[in-house]
Amino acid sequence: MVFTCLLLSASATDYKFLTFENTDGSKVSLSVTGLTLTFSDGNLVASDGTTIPLNSLAKMYFTETSGITTTTSTASGTIKVYTLSGILVDTYTDGQIPVSLPKGIYIIKDHQGNTHKTTIR
Repeated sequence: MVFTCLLLSASATDYKFLTFENTDGSKVSLSVTGLTLTFSDGNLVASDGTTIPLNSLAKMYFTETSGITTTTSTASGTIKVYTLSGILVDTYTDGQIPVSLPKGIYIIKDHQGNTHKTTIR
């Protein structure tokens, strides 16, 4: 019996984001720059504080983009985008929100404290 081993060369530095897909289909993408992953009490914990229960993790993979283009908000000034679990995704200025976020529902908070939900499909 003969076994052939094929090696593919790729590294995390070839990609910009690490995407985690949960069993419910939701996704979270994290920048690989400075990313550190640890495991604690049945959870995967990223260096930015993102915590994903291992029992809900379906798969993870590297991607070139986080899945977003650009959209414009009606708000002006600083806008913060949060996940439904309250984790800050990023802060944007002048109402420009990159829509390359993974599919999901996000909370948008403007500099005046007004909030609303938005869906990325």
